[in-house]
Amino acid sequence: MNIPFREDYPPRNDIVFSIMFGEIDLFSALLKSVTGHVLDADEVISQASVTPDNVEHNYIRFDTFAKDKNGTVYSLDLQNTYSELLIKNRTIYYACRSISGQTVVKGNYDKLNKVVVSFIMTKKNTENMPVETVRLCDNKGNIYSELMTLYNVYIPAVNHSDNTDKNLKIFSAFFSVDSEKDMEDFISLYSSDVLGEKLISSYSKSILRGDLKTIKEREYFDMKITEQDIIEAKTEARIEGLAEGLAEGRAEGRAEGRAEGRAEGRNEERMKMLKQAVEKLKNITGIDTIIETFNITENERKLLSI
Repeated sequence: MNIPFREDYPPRNDIVFSIMFGEIDLFSALLKSVTGHVLDADEVISQASVTPDNVEHNYIRFDTFAKDKNGTVYSLDLQNTYSELLIKNRTIYYACRSISGQTVVKGNYDKLNKVVVSFIMTKKNTENMPVETVRLCDNKGNIYSELMTLYNVYIPAVNHSDNTDKNLKIFSAFFSVDSEKDMEDFISLYSSDVLGEKLISSYSKSILRGDLKTIKEREYFDMKITEQDIIEAKTEARIEGLAEGLAEGRAEGRAEGRAEGRAEGRNEERMKMLKQAVEKLKNITGIDTIIETFNITENERKLLSI
């Protein structure tokens, strides 16, 4: 078996992931291999297919998610570039956002839908643990509330573990494919397996789509700034260049924006760039982090209303 492979769109690519796991059978299979939960839903909403008028999706930034017929919200989110120091707060923030975005009528908090969030991490954690489960517990270790459960899956650890679910091992091997040779090896090992064959087929269809560039330019993927971008801005002090880059788009803006931002430096231009940066980052990181990252003064805070 031979299928095309694209270095710019490997299996762990955000867009490829969103397309592939927007398919309910693959979404269900990955969910079950991570959490053990069996999905009972009719559809999966993915960032690759969401439209601007999808109001329900405005408060959720997961790559893919589905609502079970019992009301439970399940999500699968792929994390590629991230700082281990910041990722824990980010996962909690995403999960809480999916809870706080629900409407509570007349104080009926018992009607809130449970949220089960699965983050697929492409780097190993310090403990080298394949799957980390996080629940709300009291100081005695008892479950305080079942409203939120997090599952963090660390691909490198899964690959080197002998005690994980068979299908999760296949998924992890798939997300580890980073070259044509890796894909050939994956095909050789797993093409005879039902799940392996499905992943190969779905990936092939995904990278042959003619709208990948269009999807990449959508607001969500343009806004998916990584923690590494923020750290880079702090350590290299390229504040204005990053802000301008955010305004113009990650692909071209990060290169051109840095040069233009350093050169111009006018107050009017800086305010324009700061407004763009705040708009881009406010749903990803806290206001305090934005203020620190871009060295926003008290006067600028007043003008920006933050």
